[in-house]
Amino acid sequence: MVRLAVAEGQPGADQALNDLCRLYQKPIMIYILRSGHAPDSAEELKQAFFEHLLEKNALATAEGTRVKLRAFLITKLQGFLIDRHRHDKAQKRGGGKVARMADLSESQAHMAEPVDNFTPIVAFQRQWMKTLVANAIQELRADYTQRGLGDLFKALAPFITDSGGGSLADLSARLSRPEGTLKSDISRLRAKWQNLIRDQVATTLDDPTPSSIDAELQELMAARS
Repeated sequence: MVRLAVAEGQPGADQALNDLCRLYQKPIMIYILRSGHAPDSAEELKQAFFEHLLEKNALATAEGTRVKLRAFLITKLQGFLIDRHRHDKAQKRGGGKVARMADLSESQAHMAEPVDNFTPIVAFQRQWMKTLVANAIQELRADYTQRGLGDLFKALAPFITDSGGGSLADLSARLSRPEGTLKSDISRLRAKWQNLIRDQVATTLDDPTPSSIDAELQELMAARS
């Protein structure tokens, strides 16, 4: 996606760029919020950061650096916020609009609220992992829907994680599907989900070998603990 996004003028380049920004906007947003920036300016900073990447053609640099997309983006974001702080400090002293939590969307308020003591970088990594998981779920849902199994996916989705989604016996009765069949369905669903997460991780690595994917997942999972 990065390679296509920086291929100016190529078919699909604009869409790839839009998709890239959409997929990873939440980790960027949570880092900005956890760095102490006022919630009312976080959205503007996020948009300005992506515009900065485009103006500087920074993604083209990413494609040639052979580094993880996650590491590249967080490094660029840190530099951008430092430069922005220096610029704003030189332009004005004090004042400014007071942020109101009531003005935030539900998702913004959730990310802005300091519900833990994690540093901005750890919060970024945790949201990055959540984004990869969410992307995998979305792909899985699309696959089942395309094969005419959308209702089955909806019923089984709560069972994807180990926490489960209620009584398997109740689900069996509701779907008129044997419990043994449902267990096989859930097992296949989880396997596909895990493979899709690995595929998501692979897209962020320059050299997505099995060992490098494992290492990236271990690092991201460590941030969740």
